[in-house]
Amino acid sequence: MPSIRAYLKEGINVAAIMGLGDTIAQLAIEKKSLDEWDAGRTFRFSALGLVVVGPVLRRWYLFLESRVPKNQTPLRRGVTKMLLDQGLFAPPFTLFMSFLVPLVNGEPVDKIRQRIVDSYPTIMARNYMLWPAAQMINFSFVPLGYQVIYAQCIALIWNCYLSMMLNN
Repeated sequence: MPSIRAYLKEGINVAAIMGLGDTIAQLAIEKKSLDEWDAGRTFRFSALGLVVVGPVLRRWYLFLESRVPKNQTPLRRGVTKMLLDQGLFAPPFTLFMSFLVPLVNGEPVDKIRQRIVDSYPTIMARNYMLWPAAQMINFSFVPLGYQVIYAQCIALIWNCYLSMMLNN
């Protein structure tokens, strides 16, 4: 069982990357000036990385590592993990985050539900344009101890997109 310290480390790394992604989304994509930058929004998005995303991803990757047979070739293990990740984990986790991000930003639940109805299919379609290939590389070639940070480096782009979609 991983230590609290390991989960905290992952959470801090993910929080920093998610915060950077939200800042880029606001300043570069949404074209806000520095005076218009919503630091509270960035802080809340980062906090989700610290307390939810980092720990959940670490636990999920450890679960995959323990369940996918180690006697398979690295490529086959990567394919198996990617299929499990994208088939079982990505849809509910994306849905959960699509609800949680606007909720922590104070959006009413009825508005969040409508946004999910309107945007979740698009978010998942875009997810499948990026994440299967990224996770194939991750699960096939990146050592387990670096998989969350690798995914979060890829997620820098994804988080810009998600932040923009979930904070409109």
